[in-house]
Amino acid sequence: MSLPICSLKPRRDTPIRAGHPWIFSNALQTPEKIAAGALVEVRSAEGEFLGIGTFNPKNSICVRLISREKRDIDTSFFAEKLSALDSRKRSLLSPDTTGYRICHADADGLPGLVVDRYQDVIVFQIHTLGMDLLRSQVLTALEQAFHPQAIVERSDLEARKMEGLQPLPPQVHQGDVDGVVAFLENGLNFLADVLHGQKTGFFLDQRDTRALVRSLAKDKSVVNLFGYTGAFSVAALMGGAKRAVTIDVSAPALAVVSRHYELNGLQVQSGDTVQADVIDLLRSGSLPFRPDLLICDPPAFAKTQERAAEAARAYIGLNQKCLEQLGGGGILITSSCSGRVTAEEFRNLLRIAAGQARKKVQLLSFHEHPVDHPQMLAFPEGWYLKTAVLMVL
Repeated sequence: MSLPICSLKPRRDTPIRAGHPWIFSNALQTPEKIAAGALVEVRSAEGEFLGIGTFNPKNSICVRLISREKRDIDTSFFAEKLSALDSRKRSLLSPDTTGYRICHADADGLPGLVVDRYQDVIVFQIHTLGMDLLRSQVLTALEQAFHPQAIVERSDLEARKMEGLQPLPPQVHQGDVDGVVAFLENGLNFLADVLHGQKTGFFLDQRDTRALVRSLAKDKSVVNLFGYTGAFSVAALMGGAKRAVTIDVSAPALAVVSRHYELNGLQVQSGDTVQADVIDLLRSGSLPFRPDLLICDPPAFAKTQERAAEAARAYIGLNQKCLEQLGGGGILITSSCSGRVTAEEFRNLLRIAAGQARKKVQLLSFHEHPVDHPQMLAFPEGWYLKTAVLMVL
């Protein structure tokens, strides 16, 4: 296979050799005219082969590496890679977990591609131009590697616009699904709305936090903020919580809470869900009761660097209000999924929030990505999820 060549400037190869998947335009020697989205061969300034990537001159991330070996980027490449990733992820997860991420884009060596598995249904997302042009190979590879009941595409992502692409409506490429797929997570029963739900249908990246909630919830009264379909509430109740209330602004999401309860043998009670804007509810001090355990998992506040300062203020204000709801011994489990806010910055924001709430607070533990959403040491740009467990003294 003969590919156009992109050569790096002198001394720009170190991050690539360490595993970083991106090459910025200012690290490249002036490339020959190359079509946007094309596959290219990347070489050092000395002419040494470094990998194969996809090229997009319209983005500051000019090349995204897809292979460190010289080989055809075809259906067989994707089938082998995805099958190997699936085997690795399965070996790291409990056998009673059938919902997990097979491919975590750049961190798993396939930039622009996310693949999630819900039992026998595969859901994928494409968010870069280079991967978009490889869609047919990806689709065939998913079929060959997994022989799933259905393959669903959820490339309804605003992030595609950064690559000159438009968001696509959800599409079932193979098989038949009604939108809701049952799966297991550490033995708990959940439903993923793979056609209309958030992300690919469920927040798989909070699996470890749900297990943590389950371990801490015994005999506690729990409030689950930004609770979506109530997965944290199910985990709390299965861990022995006295009560769990899920609060979210979305009525369709809250309608799934009772189904989750029933699937796990839990009794549905009046008041288990509250449809409300969480921020407004906290400002008015109108939580249903003073919780022993408060869970706060908001949407990303900073999707761009320009919004980082605004997001910092939002995280401080939100967590201040959360801490004000807790008495001595109360626990706050709070998350940030904003990649523009680092783990250290998030801890500092929580410190400021505690001060403004006039609460003496211990950091019991701090958590980041689960094993199926890996973090590459050489690629901090891919780190996004942070969760702190705080206790009010």
